[in-house]
Parts: sequence; structure tokens; C-alpha cells
Amino acid sequence: FDDVVALIRANRDGMLRYEVEKYLRLARYQPGRIEFTPTEDAPRDLAARLAGRLQGWTGARWAVTVVGGATAPTIDETRNAAQTALEAEAKAHPLVKAVFAAFPNAKITEIRTLEEMEAEAEAEALPEIVEDDEDWDPFEDR
Repeated sequence: FDDVVALIRANRDGMLRYEVEKYLRLARYQPGRIEFTPTEDAPRDLAARLAGRLQGWTGARWAVTVVGGATAPTIDETRNAAQTALEAEAKAHPLVKAVFAAFPNAKITEIRTLEEMEAEAEAEALPEIVEDDEDWDPFEDR
């Protein structure tokens, strides 16, 4: 199902991506078929719009069906639970506890994992300089 979300993202359909992440509780997925239980506040036409967009992007017919009883968390709920767990872990760290003891009104504004920081550093790193001419001498007149 991650590939479906990636396809929505690649096609820059922000509204559909938001709705899929916030309102769709996945029951079953296989390529060409999605079964889900919508949350209470989901748009009524979510299944039809999702099927139509997927068919338009892939050229294949998609069966997107609303079923009852799926209890899986939405993508948004999963993301929020992970963020809450990160915040709890950060607040339990002795150094963070010391900061809050010294500054009671302090707030944690952002938590980034080591993997996120490494990926960001790699993306921002300057490209490695590759010498094409090993015989090149910067002091040689050409």
C-alpha cells in the first residue's frame, strides 16, 4: 500500500493524499484491489475518487471497496503515535529532564531521528571532486 501512497505523492494530488492518510483504515491490499474502512469523517466519495485516480495513473482497473470492521490505524494515526513515542523518549532522557528542570517553560519544538539527520546531511553534502586529469599541475603554464 506504500506504493499507492507514493504514486499519489508522485502525481502531486495533495488532497487525495491527505484524505488517504487521514481517513482510510486499510483492511486488505493487493495491486489492483484496496479494501478499507473509512473513518467517521471521511468523504463519502473517497473510494470512487481513489479508484478513478489510480486507474488514470496506472491504466489498470482498480477495485476500491469500502468494508466494515477494519481496525488498523490510519497512516496519520500511525505517524502521530510514532511522534508521541519519540516525544516521550526525548522527555525521559536525563539531559532533557535537566533542561526542563532549569527552564520549566521550555518546549520541545522538533525531534529528528539520527536517520533523518544523516539523510539530510547526505542530501546537503557537497559533491566529491573527482580529478579527471591526474597529470594536471596547477602551476604549469598551458
